Amino acid sequence: MSSSPARTKLEYPLAPHYPSYWLGERLTALAASLFADWQVEGEARMPKSGPIIVAANHFSLVDPPLLAASIPRQMSYLGKAELWGNLIGRIFSRGIGIIPLRRGQADRPALRTALTVLEHGGVVGVFPEGTRGRDHPRRLKPGLPGIALLARLSGAPLLPVGIAGTDAIDRPSDLLTKAFTRPRFRVVIGDPFDLPVRQPRDLEADTALIMTAIANLLPERYWGLYTGDAVGR
Repeated sequence: MSSSPARTKLEYPLAPHYPSYWLGERLTALAASLFADWQVEGEARMPKSGPIIVAANHFSLVDPPLLAASIPRQMSYLGKAELWGNLIGRIFSRGIGIIPLRRGQADRPALRTALTVLEHGGVVGVFPEGTRGRDHPRRLKPGLPGIALLARLSGAPLLPVGIAGTDAIDRPSDLLTKAFTRPRFRVVIGDPFDLPVRQPRDLEADTALIMTAIANLLPERYWGLYTGDAVGR
């Protein structure tokens, strides 16, 4: 990288600077409380200050707002650049602190911005699978190594989060039809951890470790490729 995180211009301001983040978080919490059986476990495991990377599974379109409402600190997200494709998308994405990520390529601007957020003691939310996919039933997909690279370059600890039950919401129309059945959402926050010292660096092994930590917080039906107890609760 051509410049250090501390000197990199923050291209997209931190989410806590925006009242729209606070409003969206509150509205999501209200909707989840009214129309779903939503419970969060382990809020006290979230460090009260300092940089941290929140790593969660991604089964549904409701995962990003539900994660924001479940985590007791505001965060910036790495989200697909397509969200910035029009004026409304740009306003929305900037308002809730989404860092646009060009998927399928080495996006250095996105990485630099995420590193700057962490350098300022902020929180970066990442869905390591990259996309929620369309498989049925939902299971963890292979994690992408970008989150491991971000953790290695920043030195920030990782906070695994398991989100279960949101796979009941598969498309936007489900938000209305499933509201009458009160789907059961469970968000489990795990213990923060640091990646082990490895020489040479092995991003594939690091990514598998992160994904296993997420799997350990989910019911077995969601595990997919990731099983075992490499990182416990």
